[in-house]
Amino acid sequence: MPITRDRLMNASGWTVSDLKEKTVLECGSGAGRFTEVLCETGAKVTSVDISSAVHANAASNGRFPNLRIVQASIYELPFPEESFDFLFCCGVIQHTPDVEKTFKTLFRYLRPGGRFCIDVYAAIIAYTHPRQLLRPIAKRVPPAKLYALVERTVPRLLPLSMKLSAVPRVGQCLTRLVPVANHSHLGQMDAETARNWSVLDTFDWLSPRYERPQPRRRLERWTRELGLREVSIERHRGLYVISGVK
Repeated sequence: MPITRDRLMNASGWTVSDLKEKTVLECGSGAGRFTEVLCETGAKVTSVDISSAVHANAASNGRFPNLRIVQASIYELPFPEESFDFLFCCGVIQHTPDVEKTFKTLFRYLRPGGRFCIDVYAAIIAYTHPRQLLRPIAKRVPPAKLYALVERTVPRLLPLSMKLSAVPRVGQCLTRLVPVANHSHLGQMDAETARNWSVLDTFDWLSPRYERPQPRRRLERWTRELGLREVSIERHRGLYVISGVK
């Protein structure tokens, strides 16, 4: 399915020709969902994650000769400053201890004139989600135990969420009453894929130690302080997507 490719290209505004042969720093790559798309453009991709997900990324995408995978903290990247043409960081910075520090640190590695795309959970929207009632407890549960609980619970609640999402006009609002991830807005997918994706994203909602959504005005201030150019801050559902030029 083209969901990941479409999300990356639509959010960033980049094209394959923009990226080909350019150096790209992908921070917080996880298991490599976006890594594959970036590598397929012909870019020279450096993909970084602090967790053992780098091994899953290597297993999935190690076939690409234009990929370098590094396990490191965003705060201690082992690269020369201003050495990348593109910066991509999706689904990451709200889960770091200091979101402002994370955001500003990333730009140390982007060359002047380089292009960037970063997203972050949008305040106040994220704060009103029912997962916030569960997170104080869920994030303290050992990950393996929490994942097993999510695996058991999602198949029971997802059908209700799907029915609510089908209600005309207010469906997407009603789904927020059920604390499981629902991807009906992405179009048709088979039941097994929908269930598996819901398990993974519901776990992703509940398990992170940190979740710090950001208001638009704060993001605007950070971009001004960094002197970024051609800045666009757009809300895509529960996210702010920040793109532009250094």
